[in-house]
Amino acid sequence: QKNLGRQDGRKISLAFIVKLLDNADALGIQLVIDYALKRSWKCDRGTWQAGNFEESDWYHIEIDPTIAHDATTAKACWTSVFGVSPQQAPQSV
Repeated sequence: QKNLGRQDGRKISLAFIVKLLDNADALGIQLVIDYALKRSWKCDRGTWQAGNFEESDWYHIEIDPTIAHDATTAKACWTSVFGVSPQQAPQSV
């Protein structure tokens, strides 16, 4: 199923993906798959490449396992890019 989220979700999520990739080294991002545009980004090439993916409306993001498996390190990496996370999740719009 497609388009189950926000009407402007693609626009909002694409801006987030751009910020992630602008900070890929700090966040330890290794791979991003954009199923809507059937493309992938990898850290070793630093650019998008067309792929043979089934079309859908989400992203797949992989980060360095040493960051993913250490909550303190992960939090420090994300805080360095996005600032301190709120104690409570924001209310949905």
